[in-house]
Amino acid sequence: MAFFKKIFSGKKDEYTDKVVGIDIGSSSIKVVELESKKDVLTLTTYGELQLGPYANDDTGKAVVLPPEKEQEAFIDILRESAVKTKEAVFSMPLSSSFVTNINIKASPDSDLEPLIKSESRKAIPVPLSDVVLDWAELSSPDESKSKSKNKKENLNHNVLIAAIQNVYLSRFRILMKFADLNNPPIEIECFSLIRTIYNGKNDSFAIIDIGASSTKLYIVKAGVLMRMYRVRVGGVTVSKQISKTVNIDFATAEQKKKNLDTNNVPIDFRRANESVYGRVLREFSQVLGSYERKSGNKINTVYLSGGASLFPGTINYVKDILSRDAVMIDAFSNISYPAFMEDVMKEISPSFAVSLGAALRWFE
Repeated sequence: MAFFKKIFSGKKDEYTDKVVGIDIGSSSIKVVELESKKDVLTLTTYGELQLGPYANDDTGKAVVLPPEKEQEAFIDILRESAVKTKEAVFSMPLSSSFVTNINIKASPDSDLEPLIKSESRKAIPVPLSDVVLDWAELSSPDESKSKSKNKKENLNHNVLIAAIQNVYLSRFRILMKFADLNNPPIEIECFSLIRTIYNGKNDSFAIIDIGASSTKLYIVKAGVLMRMYRVRVGGVTVSKQISKTVNIDFATAEQKKKNLDTNNVPIDFRRANESVYGRVLREFSQVLGSYERKSGNKINTVYLSGGASLFPGTINYVKDILSRDAVMIDAFSNISYPAFMEDVMKEISPSFAVSLGAALRWFE
């Protein structure tokens, strides 16, 4: 997202043909290394590392690691995945960030920055001195009217604001330095994910990203994030519900969930999954409907991403509740890899969409 200047920072001292995209989530770290070979982007390696064991907890659990454990895990994933490059792009988790839309009433020639900072204080629940704040004005319903109206007339400016907390920026920069990476550019995960999906033709679409600890809805037009909505339930919530319903421990529930036969899902497992996401999807349906009414843009396609979206039957469940077409993201469709890996790449695609999108930024 090139229109942001402050947050999506970092140095590319000189061009290199190889880079690693990094996605540190609440339950795992994922990396994707790409190389440009004769202008063809090629997958050189990828890897995922579960963080639960580093906190003496179960695999699949959402955990918060102390710095020394996080550093240990990060070095382990780079080593185990055989990442060679020292060039990286880091995707900041949404939990360390704030992304929202605000509306500003101002004349076309007004200086929006002080107005945006004033409104941002209401939208961001921490002092602005504690964050790096960035913003970009989006096209608005009033934009087409501005040419024929008095330039002093106040218009509605639709503004996307993004902020990353300084404490997290500092923490992750130390982590990158610890791993001897070369001052990687940083962006927020939602923008990495959009980059993976947007192809210049799919003008208006939505993304439902189902992670370990939260589920996010992103509404996108022409590659730009127009709306975002997050609910703090995810794959961990489903595993806990299965554990409670079937009377098994979390680790067993998590393992059984990952090894489900798509043609023979136990009814208790399906009910647990739908009980967690039913309310979430109904909220998303309301958000989509509200956006369509206000913007006049119809959202016909919803892309699914995130490891928890792989639960059997999720696509059909999303279609039923949202009354829209739902497709699983095919993140590696424009990346070269050996033909024998086709099935594997389709399977891991939803989980690695963010780390791939981060890596893709390097080659923009």
